[in-house]
Amino acid sequence: MPPKAEFAGLKVLIDAGLKPILNSGEPDIELRPRPADEDKLAYERILVPVDRFPSMLEGITSQELREVWTGSGTSPSFTTIYPSQDIVTELEGLLGAPGPSVKPEAPDDIGSAVWGDPMSIGIVPFEALTPRLRSLQVDGLSAVDNELSSSDWPFASRVWLHPRTERGKQALTQAAGSRPTTNRDLDKLTVVAMTGVTAMARNTAVAIEKAGDYAFPARLVGPGLATADITTISNEIPFVEGCVPDNTLNNLILCSKPEYFAALDLSGVDAVGLTGNHMNDFGYDNDLASLNLYKEKGVPVYGGGANDEAARAPLILEHHGNRLAFLGANQWGPEEYWPKSPRPVSAWAGSDNPGSARFDRAQMAADIRAVKPKVDLVFAEAQHTEFNAAGDYQAEPLPQQVADFQALSDAGADVVTGVQAHAPQAVELRDDGIILYGLGNLYFDQTWSWPTRTGLVVWHTVYEGRLLNTHLSVTVIDPNFQLRWSTPQERRDVLKTVYAASGW
Repeated sequence: MPPKAEFAGLKVLIDAGLKPILNSGEPDIELRPRPADEDKLAYERILVPVDRFPSMLEGITSQELREVWTGSGTSPSFTTIYPSQDIVTELEGLLGAPGPSVKPEAPDDIGSAVWGDPMSIGIVPFEALTPRLRSLQVDGLSAVDNELSSSDWPFASRVWLHPRTERGKQALTQAAGSRPTTNRDLDKLTVVAMTGVTAMARNTAVAIEKAGDYAFPARLVGPGLATADITTISNEIPFVEGCVPDNTLNNLILCSKPEYFAALDLSGVDAVGLTGNHMNDFGYDNDLASLNLYKEKGVPVYGGGANDEAARAPLILEHHGNRLAFLGANQWGPEEYWPKSPRPVSAWAGSDNPGSARFDRAQMAADIRAVKPKVDLVFAEAQHTEFNAAGDYQAEPLPQQVADFQALSDAGADVVTGVQAHAPQAVELRDDGIILYGLGNLYFDQTWSWPTRTGLVVWHTVYEGRLLNTHLSVTVIDPNFQLRWSTPQERRDVLKTVYAASGW
């Protein structure tokens, strides 16, 4: 029986207004590790298999975990299991007596053990997950999925209250509304999905018109994105009334019809980053009109705005008690260009003109430090240099990009994301945070190369104000300019490139 189970059982009864006492004699209620019809769950501890963040292993089965644990079988994916010492007894109750492949480690040493042994996995309590240790699926279920009911998770230590007398039955009836003690409370969990470049213009716009479906680019992946509690899109271009699809070669003046917002609706978008350098392609008035459209749709924005003060202001969102700040800026500019407008414009917002927030490392670091005490986590986003000196996109971040992104992390940003990249870039783990140097494309038309056809969707799991886990999904733009989820082999290929660029 887990040490905390007795206190959990008492808490269930106390929360119901009862005054229970521990009795070693004949009790009215007893604790049991297996439930009967009238029993009430009092204690639950979700235990999660984990692997190194850059592992290609997506999931395992409960059978292979049990066989490797007991020594009765083997797995092609792992040969050693490093469980946290504090949960070994509970795991024995679930899996049986451990065999020679089970090597318990102190809780703080699980990460080092798993990272040092490529043919191993670890097992930790749900609340002990970290970005360095990625949660593994079990039998197709994920413990960090906000749609998973904890009761469906196969590896959990649970204890039930069982009535032995009529008075015990009455007490449990009174306690029917009391909640069990659990280390995975859905009311404390938030999943944030973040995405790369969106610009529904050129060939994407032509494809939308041809399909007669304003949500065409998002038709296959949008419903999946919408499952996140908070879904963000980095939309680089304005919504312009009467925008005409223009897929002429090398066209760099971009807009979307307001009707294309249907793709964002299908994707369940909760916030939009406006750090792109095309927001003023059709002049300041059209950018302001686009900002009004977001307001009408009830979708908040960050990283851009009606003036520089609004563009720099952090967006604070709260979900399940988790307070999250989002802010962004554009490093690239340009300072001035001549788009489809009566006069030249700047991509950057000014005191009296709209645009993206101008990236200044010291200023953004100060903004991060200012908002940090007000929230649990800070998500910093930047549009940085897109290509190297040869004009090519590359998986490795440029030196200046590394310096700037690390500075934002050092200033207190828990997650730093590059949304300028048109091909996926490296990842860096830093303390309890993470830097994603570039997510590639989302809803865009760059089908001319395999890297530009791919993108990363990043799923951040936040629990009780802490970044618990980060998972990468891969998307692919098909030749018809519709986005889809990658095949397992495509996912492996893309992530191998990303992880190689990360030095793993």
